[in-house]
Amino acid sequence: MNTGILSEMTLPEVRAFAPEIVLLGVGSTEPHGPALPYGADYFESDALCRRATELANQRGGRVLMYPTLPIGNNVNFKPFPFACRVTVRTLMLMLLDVIQAVEEDGIRKVVLFDGHGGNTDAMRATLREHFDRTPIERRSFVCMTPGIFADRSKRLIEHPSPHGGESETSQMMYLRPELVRNEHLRNLPIAEPDAGLVHLDQTYFVRPWDRFLPLGGGGVVEKASAERGREIVESGAAGLSEFLLSLAKVPWHPGFPYAAGQQAGKKE
Repeated sequence: MNTGILSEMTLPEVRAFAPEIVLLGVGSTEPHGPALPYGADYFESDALCRRATELANQRGGRVLMYPTLPIGNNVNFKPFPFACRVTVRTLMLMLLDVIQAVEEDGIRKVVLFDGHGGNTDAMRATLREHFDRTPIERRSFVCMTPGIFADRSKRLIEHPSPHGGESETSQMMYLRPELVRNEHLRNLPIAEPDAGLVHLDQTYFVRPWDRFLPLGGGGVVEKASAERGREIVESGAAGLSEFLLSLAKVPWHPGFPYAAGQQAGKKE
């Protein structure tokens, strides 16, 4: 059975597949502390997108998985060596180019999988710019998903961490155990803001990562395990595949995802 993984398909297979949806994962390659590899975000995003695509296509979803992007936006990682990054504008232009390319191939439903927190704002801005510049008659429906369908995986994590903690360690133990440096696994510090700052938790700012997580990752990892990682990945993939299937079943039309036939400003 054709799994819908574009990088593994031939030209005749792609033409015969006639995809309904394109799924694009957007990851990152950056420090994750002393025990996890730079590519953790990429490996996790790629694996979850692949599994979700396979599950959806087993039920007729016709989802085409584009190659996961391994480099994203993490300008606040500059103090760490070789934290791979592009600018906000470059990431936006790259995503806009991909969306335009699949629109030219006839795709009208695009799902961007957000596999790295530093990409989120740029991806949201991309969706707005695409909506603004593309005429409705050829504008695909483009949406982005949260990093791993957090509502499903949250219950599996005892000690949440913003980066390189229990969740990511568990996932890497499951996906690429040979890349986890178990001898360096330990709880890593997470810096607290100055006690004199009030309401900082209600504001948005770009965190200097070397001050926030001085070792590149942080949090409690005592409960991390490959089994927990498997549950996180499979749960996230199941949730994403369900969404992809529902998206595939409803025919695209101008104004999608709202019901066809509803007119703007129409009063009953």
